[in-house]
Amino acid sequence: MIMGWGTFAAYVASWVDRLIPSKKAAIVDRLNILLSQYQKALDEDRDTDAAVIRKQISELRRKVGFTDGEI
Repeated sequence: MIMGWGTFAAYVASWVDRLIPSKKAAIVDRLNILLSQYQKALDEDRDTDAAVIRKQISELRRKVGFTDGEI
């Protein structure tokens, strides 16, 4: 089978998308970790730590355009 350059480029791009996680997915993973840490800080009455983590969560959400209800 012979592929044109456009078809070949699309084929390579599809494999790259499968093998390399997107930046947004990495940010969602980071947000989930921070949310877990935030809850733990609240449960342990570490208000200062919780405030710092909440700020990080807010900055990441703003970076990707998420609202509080989306994650």
